[in-house]
Amino acid sequence: MRASAIAAIVIVLIAASSVASYSLGYRAASPPPPGVRAIAASLYAPYLSAVLNDSGVGGTVVGMGSVAAARQVLLEPGAYGIFLSVDPAAIDDLLVRNGAASWYIAVAGDSMVIGVSPSSPAYGELAQLNESLGAAMARGNSTAERAALDRILSIVLSGNYSVGTSDPNTDPEGYRALMVLQLAGIWVHGDRDYYTSMLAALNSSGRLYEVPMGSALFAYLESGRVDFDIALYGSSAIRQGIPRIILPPQVNLGDPGYAQFYSRASVEITSGGVPVDLRGAPIYICFTIPSSYPDERLAALAALYMISPPGRELLAGYGAVPLSIPLLYGNEWAVPYPLSALVNTSVLEYAGPID
Repeated sequence: MRASAIAAIVIVLIAASSVASYSLGYRAASPPPPGVRAIAASLYAPYLSAVLNDSGVGGTVVGMGSVAAARQVLLEPGAYGIFLSVDPAAIDDLLVRNGAASWYIAVAGDSMVIGVSPSSPAYGELAQLNESLGAAMARGNSTAERAALDRILSIVLSGNYSVGTSDPNTDPEGYRALMVLQLAGIWVHGDRDYYTSMLAALNSSGRLYEVPMGSALFAYLESGRVDFDIALYGSSAIRQGIPRIILPPQVNLGDPGYAQFYSRASVEITSGGVPVDLRGAPIYICFTIPSSYPDERLAALAALYMISPPGRELLAGYGAVPLSIPLLYGNEWAVPYPLSALVNTSVLEYAGPID
Protein backbone atom coordinates (compact mmCIF):
# COMPACT_ATOMS: atom_id res chain seq x y z
CA MET A 1 0.00 0.00 0.00
CA ARG A 2 1.40 3.42 -0.83
CA ALA A 3 2.39 5.76 2.02
CA SER A 4 -0.34 8.31 1.26
CA ALA A 5 -2.99 5.61 1.63
CA ILE A 6 -1.57 4.50 4.99
CA ALA A 7 -1.50 8.10 6.18
CA ALA A 8 -5.08 8.52 5.09
CA ILE A 9 -6.15 5.52 7.16
CA VAL A 10 -4.37 6.90 10.23
CA ILE A 11 -6.11 10.26 9.82
CA VAL A 12 -9.44 8.52 9.38
CA LEU A 13 -9.02 6.44 12.53
CA ILE A 14 -8.12 9.53 14.55
CA ALA A 15 -11.15 11.36 13.18
CA ALA A 16 -13.44 8.42 13.86
CA SER A 17 -12.17 8.13 17.44
CA SER A 18 -12.91 11.80 17.99
CA VAL A 19 -16.43 11.47 16.67
CA ALA A 20 -17.01 8.38 18.80
CA SER A 21 -15.89 10.21 21.94
CA TYR A 22 -18.57 12.85 21.43
CA SER A 23 -21.24 10.20 21.00
CA LEU A 24 -20.14 8.50 24.22
CA GLY A 25 -20.40 11.75 26.14
CA TYR A 26 -16.75 12.15 27.06
CA ARG A 27 -16.91 15.81 26.07
CA ALA A 28 -20.26 16.84 27.44
CA ALA A 29 -19.75 20.51 26.62
CA SER A 30 -19.94 19.73 22.89
CA PRO A 31 -23.18 18.63 21.23
CA PRO A 32 -23.16 15.09 19.81
CA PRO A 33 -22.69 14.85 16.06
CA PRO A 34 -25.80 14.10 14.05
CA GLY A 35 -24.13 11.14 12.40
CA VAL A 36 -25.17 9.82 9.02
CA ARG A 37 -28.69 9.05 7.91
CA ALA A 38 -28.49 5.92 5.78
CA ILE A 39 -30.87 3.71 3.84
CA ALA A 40 -30.43 0.03 3.08
CA ALA A 41 -31.96 -3.15 1.78
CA SER A 42 -34.05 -4.40 4.71
CA LEU A 43 -31.98 -7.57 5.07
CA TYR A 44 -28.80 -5.57 5.67
CA ALA A 45 -30.21 -2.63 7.61
CA PRO A 46 -28.99 -4.18 10.93
CA TYR A 47 -25.52 -4.59 9.42
CA LEU A 48 -25.37 -0.97 8.29
CA SER A 49 -26.61 0.16 11.70
CA ALA A 50 -23.76 -1.81 13.28
CA VAL A 51 -21.32 -0.16 10.85
CA LEU A 52 -22.42 3.31 11.90
CA ASN A 53 -22.08 2.35 15.54
CA ASP A 54 -18.77 0.48 15.32
CA SER A 55 -17.13 3.12 13.13
CA GLY A 56 -18.00 5.81 15.68
CA VAL A 57 -19.81 7.87 13.05
CA GLY A 58 -23.29 7.21 14.44
CA GLY A 59 -26.59 7.87 12.75
CA THR A 60 -29.79 6.11 11.75
CA VAL A 61 -30.74 3.54 9.11
CA VAL A 62 -33.99 3.15 7.20
CA GLY A 63 -34.62 -0.34 5.79
CA MET A 64 -36.79 -1.33 2.82
CA GLY A 65 -36.51 -3.20 -0.47
CA SER A 66 -33.54 -1.98 -2.54
CA VAL A 67 -35.68 -0.68 -5.39
CA ALA A 68 -38.01 1.14 -3.01
CA ALA A 69 -34.96 2.49 -1.15
CA ALA A 70 -33.47 3.86 -4.38
CA ARG A 71 -36.75 5.62 -5.11
CA GLN A 72 -36.66 7.14 -1.64
CA VAL A 73 -33.17 8.52 -2.29
CA LEU A 74 -34.54 10.18 -5.44
CA LEU A 75 -37.55 11.56 -3.57
CA GLU A 76 -35.39 13.09 -0.81
CA PRO A 77 -32.25 14.54 -2.42
CA GLY A 78 -29.49 15.09 0.11
CA ALA A 79 -31.24 13.13 2.87
CA TYR A 80 -29.17 9.93 2.83
CA GLY A 81 -25.42 9.62 3.20
CA ILE A 82 -25.13 5.91 2.40
CA PHE A 83 -27.27 3.71 0.20
CA LEU A 84 -26.67 -0.04 0.61
CA SER A 85 -28.19 -2.35 -1.99
CA VAL A 86 -28.24 -6.08 -2.67
CA ASP A 87 -28.18 -5.35 -6.39
CA PRO A 88 -25.96 -2.94 -8.34
CA ALA A 89 -28.91 -2.46 -10.74
CA ALA A 90 -30.70 -0.40 -8.10
CA ILE A 91 -27.76 2.01 -8.31
CA ASP A 92 -27.00 1.67 -12.06
CA ASP A 93 -30.54 1.89 -13.41
CA LEU A 94 -32.13 4.20 -10.84
CA LEU A 95 -29.62 6.43 -9.05
CA VAL A 96 -26.99 6.82 -11.77
CA ARG A 97 -29.59 7.22 -14.49
CA ASN A 98 -31.17 10.07 -12.53
CA GLY A 99 -27.92 11.78 -11.55
CA ALA A 100 -28.09 10.84 -7.86
CA ALA A 101 -24.86 8.79 -7.90
CA SER A 102 -21.97 8.03 -10.25
CA TRP A 103 -20.11 5.18 -8.53
CA TYR A 104 -20.56 2.23 -6.22
CA ILE A 105 -18.39 -0.22 -4.30
CA ALA A 106 -19.14 -3.95 -4.31
CA VAL A 107 -18.14 -5.51 -0.98
CA ALA A 108 -19.57 -9.04 -1.00
CA GLY A 109 -21.36 -11.69 -3.02
CA ASP A 110 -24.36 -13.90 -2.35
CA SER A 111 -26.51 -16.47 -4.14
CA MET A 112 -30.15 -17.47 -4.37
CA VAL A 113 -31.61 -20.56 -2.70
CA ILE A 114 -35.14 -21.94 -2.27
CA GLY A 115 -36.42 -21.65 1.29
CA VAL A 116 -38.46 -24.56 2.65
CA SER A 117 -40.84 -24.51 5.62
CA PRO A 118 -40.00 -27.30 8.11
CA SER A 119 -43.75 -27.99 8.38
CA SER A 120 -44.28 -28.45 4.64
CA PRO A 121 -45.66 -31.90 3.68
CA ALA A 122 -43.01 -31.97 0.93
CA TYR A 123 -40.12 -31.34 3.33
CA GLY A 124 -38.85 -34.94 3.45
CA GLU A 125 -39.01 -35.53 -0.29
CA LEU A 126 -37.30 -32.24 -1.04
CA ALA A 127 -34.57 -32.95 1.52
CA GLN A 128 -33.74 -36.16 -0.35
CA LEU A 129 -33.80 -34.39 -3.72
CA ASN A 130 -31.56 -31.68 -2.30
CA GLU A 131 -29.04 -34.35 -1.31
CA SER A 132 -29.22 -35.85 -4.79
CA LEU A 133 -28.71 -32.44 -6.38
CA GLY A 134 -25.73 -31.73 -4.13
CA ALA A 135 -24.16 -35.08 -4.94
CA ALA A 136 -24.62 -34.49 -8.68
CA MET A 137 -23.03 -31.05 -8.37
CA ALA A 138 -20.08 -32.53 -6.46
CA ARG A 139 -19.56 -35.11 -9.23
CA GLY A 140 -20.00 -32.56 -11.99
CA ASN A 141 -22.84 -34.65 -13.46
CA SER A 142 -24.89 -31.98 -15.25
CA THR A 143 -27.47 -34.48 -16.52
CA ALA A 144 -28.26 -35.58 -12.97
CA GLU A 145 -28.22 -31.95 -11.81
CA ARG A 146 -30.82 -30.99 -14.40
CA ALA A 147 -33.02 -33.98 -13.53
CA ALA A 148 -32.91 -33.23 -9.80
CA LEU A 149 -33.55 -29.51 -10.28
CA ASP A 150 -36.46 -30.21 -12.62
CA ARG A 151 -38.04 -32.53 -10.06
CA ILE A 152 -37.57 -29.97 -7.28
CA LEU A 153 -39.12 -27.13 -9.25
CA SER A 154 -41.95 -29.34 -10.45
CA ILE A 155 -42.87 -30.02 -6.82
CA VAL A 156 -42.47 -26.43 -5.66
CA LEU A 157 -44.56 -25.04 -8.53
CA SER A 158 -47.06 -27.92 -8.75
CA GLY A 159 -49.95 -25.93 -7.32
CA ASN A 160 -50.22 -28.33 -4.38
CA TYR A 161 -48.28 -25.99 -2.11
CA SER A 162 -48.23 -22.31 -1.20
CA VAL A 163 -45.27 -20.28 -2.45
CA GLY A 164 -43.98 -16.91 -1.32
CA THR A 165 -42.13 -14.22 -3.23
CA SER A 166 -41.60 -10.46 -3.03
CA ASP A 167 -42.79 -7.67 -5.29
CA PRO A 168 -40.33 -7.24 -8.21
CA ASN A 169 -41.15 -3.52 -8.29
CA THR A 170 -39.90 -2.93 -4.74
CA ASP A 171 -37.46 -5.71 -3.90
CA PRO A 172 -34.66 -7.39 -5.89
CA GLU A 173 -35.58 -10.79 -4.42
CA GLY A 174 -38.81 -10.54 -6.40
CA TYR A 175 -37.25 -10.01 -9.80
CA ARG A 176 -34.39 -12.34 -9.02
CA ALA A 177 -36.92 -15.10 -8.33
CA LEU A 178 -38.16 -14.65 -11.89
CA MET A 179 -34.59 -14.60 -13.20
CA VAL A 180 -33.74 -17.84 -11.38
CA LEU A 181 -36.77 -19.53 -12.93
CA GLN A 182 -35.92 -18.17 -16.38
CA LEU A 183 -32.35 -19.44 -16.15
CA ALA A 184 -33.53 -22.82 -14.89
CA GLY A 185 -35.92 -23.02 -17.84
CA ILE A 186 -33.13 -22.28 -20.29
CA TRP A 187 -30.65 -24.64 -18.64
CA VAL A 188 -32.99 -27.58 -18.10
CA HIS A 189 -35.45 -27.33 -21.00
CA GLY A 190 -34.09 -24.74 -23.41
CA ASP A 191 -37.26 -22.70 -22.73
CA ARG A 192 -36.98 -19.50 -20.71
CA ASP A 193 -40.70 -19.47 -19.91
CA TYR A 194 -41.00 -23.11 -18.83
CA TYR A 195 -41.03 -22.49 -15.07
CA THR A 196 -42.25 -18.88 -15.07
CA SER A 197 -45.45 -20.04 -16.77
CA MET A 198 -45.92 -22.50 -13.90
CA LEU A 199 -45.43 -19.63 -11.45
CA ALA A 200 -48.03 -17.58 -13.33
CA ALA A 201 -50.50 -20.47 -13.07
CA LEU A 202 -49.76 -20.70 -9.36
CA ASN A 203 -50.51 -16.99 -9.02
CA SER A 204 -53.84 -17.41 -10.81
CA SER A 205 -54.79 -20.19 -8.40
CA GLY A 206 -54.26 -17.93 -5.39
CA ARG A 207 -51.38 -20.00 -3.94
CA LEU A 208 -48.72 -17.36 -4.55
CA TYR A 209 -48.13 -14.89 -1.70
CA GLU A 210 -46.41 -11.64 -2.67
CA VAL A 211 -44.93 -9.33 -0.03
CA PRO A 212 -43.18 -5.94 -0.35
CA MET A 213 -39.90 -7.23 1.17
CA GLY A 214 -38.48 -10.73 1.16
CA SER A 215 -37.78 -10.58 4.91
CA ALA A 216 -41.54 -10.63 5.52
CA LEU A 217 -41.57 -14.27 4.36
CA PHE A 218 -39.39 -15.48 7.24
CA ALA A 219 -42.36 -15.65 9.61
CA TYR A 220 -44.54 -17.20 6.88
CA LEU A 221 -42.05 -20.04 6.45
CA GLU A 222 -41.68 -20.57 10.17
CA SER A 223 -45.44 -20.72 10.73
CA GLY A 224 -46.09 -22.85 7.64
CA ARG A 225 -48.29 -20.22 6.03
CA VAL A 226 -46.15 -20.71 2.95
CA ASP A 227 -44.37 -23.95 2.06
CA PHE A 228 -41.61 -22.33 0.01
CA ASP A 229 -39.87 -19.04 -0.67
CA ILE A 230 -39.13 -19.45 -4.37
CA ALA A 231 -35.85 -17.53 -4.13
CA LEU A 232 -34.19 -15.95 -1.10
CA TYR A 233 -30.61 -15.00 -0.39
CA GLY A 234 -28.40 -17.76 0.91
CA SER A 235 -27.06 -15.39 3.57
CA SER A 236 -30.62 -14.81 4.84
CA ALA A 237 -31.35 -18.52 5.01
CA ILE A 238 -28.15 -19.12 7.00
CA ARG A 239 -28.76 -16.23 9.36
CA GLN A 240 -32.41 -17.12 9.96
CA GLY A 241 -31.86 -20.88 10.14
CA ILE A 242 -34.24 -21.54 7.23
CA PRO A 243 -33.95 -24.97 5.57
CA ARG A 244 -32.88 -24.38 1.98
CA ILE A 245 -32.34 -26.02 -1.37
CA ILE A 246 -28.94 -25.15 -2.83
CA LEU A 247 -29.24 -24.26 -6.50
CA PRO A 248 -26.60 -24.98 -9.18
CA PRO A 249 -24.33 -22.05 -10.06
CA GLN A 250 -25.84 -21.93 -13.55
CA VAL A 251 -29.07 -20.55 -12.07
CA ASN A 252 -28.29 -19.19 -8.57
CA LEU A 253 -26.88 -15.80 -9.72
CA GLY A 254 -23.94 -16.33 -7.39
CA ASP A 255 -21.04 -17.20 -9.69
CA PRO A 256 -19.37 -14.39 -11.70
CA GLY A 257 -18.10 -17.06 -14.09
CA TYR A 258 -21.67 -17.42 -15.40
CA ALA A 259 -22.26 -13.68 -15.83
CA GLN A 260 -22.81 -13.99 -19.59
CA PHE A 261 -25.34 -16.79 -19.11
CA TYR A 262 -27.13 -14.86 -16.34
CA SER A 263 -27.62 -11.94 -18.73
CA ARG A 264 -30.03 -14.08 -20.75
CA ALA A 265 -32.60 -13.52 -18.00
CA SER A 266 -34.48 -10.23 -17.99
CA VAL A 267 -37.35 -8.71 -16.04
CA GLU A 268 -39.16 -5.42 -16.59
CA ILE A 269 -40.12 -3.53 -13.45
CA THR A 270 -41.79 -0.16 -12.97
CA SER A 271 -40.07 2.61 -11.04
CA GLY A 272 -41.95 5.85 -10.56
CA GLY A 273 -44.25 4.91 -13.41
CA VAL A 274 -41.30 4.38 -15.76
CA PRO A 275 -40.50 0.87 -17.07
CA VAL A 276 -36.96 -0.35 -16.32
CA ASP A 277 -35.48 -3.45 -17.98
CA LEU A 278 -33.20 -5.43 -15.66
CA ARG A 279 -30.89 -8.21 -16.81
CA GLY A 280 -29.55 -11.11 -14.79
CA ALA A 281 -26.14 -10.54 -13.23
CA PRO A 282 -24.03 -11.93 -10.36
CA ILE A 283 -25.25 -10.78 -6.96
CA TYR A 284 -23.17 -8.12 -5.26
CA ILE A 285 -23.86 -6.35 -1.99
CA CYS A 286 -22.79 -2.80 -2.74
CA PHE A 287 -23.04 0.78 -1.56
CA THR A 288 -22.69 4.34 -2.73
CA ILE A 289 -22.74 7.81 -1.21
CA PRO A 290 -25.47 9.80 -3.01
CA SER A 291 -23.90 12.80 -4.74
CA SER A 292 -26.15 15.42 -3.12
CA TYR A 293 -25.38 14.44 0.48
CA PRO A 294 -24.04 17.56 2.26
CA ASP A 295 -21.39 15.81 4.42
CA GLU A 296 -19.75 13.28 2.10
CA ARG A 297 -16.61 13.03 4.24
CA LEU A 298 -18.54 11.88 7.29
CA ALA A 299 -20.35 9.29 5.17
CA ALA A 300 -16.99 8.23 3.73
CA LEU A 301 -15.70 7.53 7.24
CA ALA A 302 -18.47 4.99 7.76
CA ALA A 303 -17.90 3.61 4.26
CA LEU A 304 -14.20 3.21 5.04
CA TYR A 305 -15.12 0.95 7.94
CA MET A 306 -17.22 -1.19 5.59
CA ILE A 307 -14.15 -2.12 3.51
CA SER A 308 -11.83 -2.50 6.52
CA PRO A 309 -11.03 -5.96 7.98
CA PRO A 310 -13.37 -5.47 10.97
CA GLY A 311 -16.13 -4.29 8.67
CA ARG A 312 -15.67 -7.23 6.32
CA GLU A 313 -15.69 -9.62 9.28
CA LEU A 314 -18.92 -8.00 10.45
CA LEU A 315 -20.47 -8.51 7.01
CA ALA A 316 -19.42 -12.16 6.93
CA GLY A 317 -21.28 -12.58 10.20
CA TYR A 318 -24.47 -11.80 8.29
CA GLY A 319 -23.88 -14.75 5.97
CA ALA A 320 -22.52 -12.81 2.99
CA VAL A 321 -19.23 -13.70 1.30
CA PRO A 322 -16.85 -10.70 1.33
CA LEU A 323 -14.89 -10.16 -1.87
CA SER A 324 -11.14 -10.65 -1.54
CA ILE A 325 -10.77 -6.98 -2.53
CA PRO A 326 -13.77 -4.60 -2.71
CA LEU A 327 -14.41 -3.35 -6.25
CA LEU A 328 -15.10 0.24 -7.26
CA TYR A 329 -17.24 0.84 -10.35
CA GLY A 330 -17.99 4.15 -12.04
CA ASN A 331 -16.50 7.62 -11.67
CA GLU A 332 -13.48 7.21 -9.39
CA TRP A 333 -12.94 10.98 -9.32
CA ALA A 334 -16.30 11.49 -7.60
CA VAL A 335 -15.40 9.23 -4.65
CA PRO A 336 -15.02 11.43 -1.53
CA TYR A 337 -12.00 11.47 0.77
CA PRO A 338 -10.85 9.35 2.59
CA LEU A 339 -12.16 6.56 0.33
CA SER A 340 -10.55 8.25 -2.66
CA ALA A 341 -7.09 7.79 -1.09
CA LEU A 342 -7.49 4.01 -1.22
CA VAL A 343 -8.48 3.56 -4.87
CA ASN A 344 -6.10 1.23 -6.72
CA THR A 345 -4.36 0.03 -3.59
CA SER A 346 -4.50 -3.40 -1.99
CA VAL A 347 -7.60 -2.17 -0.13
CA LEU A 348 -9.84 -1.04 -2.99
CA GLU A 349 -9.58 -1.98 -6.67
CA TYR A 350 -11.01 0.07 -9.53
CA ALA A 351 -13.03 -2.33 -11.68
CA GLY A 352 -14.10 -0.03 -14.50
CA PRO A 353 -16.98 2.18 -15.60
CA ILE A 354 -20.62 1.45 -14.93
CA ASP A 355 -22.11 -0.28 -17.99
